[in-house]
Amino acid sequence: MNRHRIPGWLVKFIWLVVLSLLAFDYFALNSYREPIHSLETTVDDRIPLLPVFVFPYLSLYALLALSLWRFLKSETRIFSIAALAISLDLVLSYLVFLFYQTQVERPVIVETDVSSDILRAVYSFDKPFNAFPSLHTSLSMLSVLLWSKVGSRIQPIIAVWAVLIIASTVLTKQHYIADIGAGIAASLVSYYIAVKFSSFTASKTKDA
Repeated sequence: MNRHRIPGWLVKFIWLVVLSLLAFDYFALNSYREPIHSLETTVDDRIPLLPVFVFPYLSLYALLALSLWRFLKSETRIFSIAALAISLDLVLSYLVFLFYQTQVERPVIVETDVSSDILRAVYSFDKPFNAFPSLHTSLSMLSVLLWSKVGSRIQPIIAVWAVLIIASTVLTKQHYIADIGAGIAASLVSYYIAVKFSSFTASKTKDA
């Protein structure tokens, strides 16, 4: 009965291809499209610009690489949950970007220290669109949820790391508060659907 089942390594490889393709789609959507919306509030105005937080902001990519490596070492079911949750998160976010494009007003950085220079570089290659929901927030939240699913001892460290990344989105003026809220919502919805779908397919497999 199991001779037609796809090997675990192949399932993981297919998911990696899907995730890579979805990741590249971000750049196609990161452009000005009317009508453009701004979600800035008076609270956002009061949040200071702290260029040093560009380091936790950029560390998201290290967190994602570490997380994918850990999930690849897990059983196929766990990796599939992680890949499906991330894919759903990206698709949900892209749909919002497509139909409700937002723009973040960035400050002019006049300081010349290292963190300010790096943040200026981020501003130059990352256009101020695709902000709502915040993918930095949703992917950080998903990392916390998925590491908890794996049951790793370093999950508390991952949680603190994620909090710093989420805070950095507004402290670098890359996002507004509303973007964070939407990012958290997107991650919770994506994770819930992925876990439920995995449970459903697992029960169907047992019944077959």
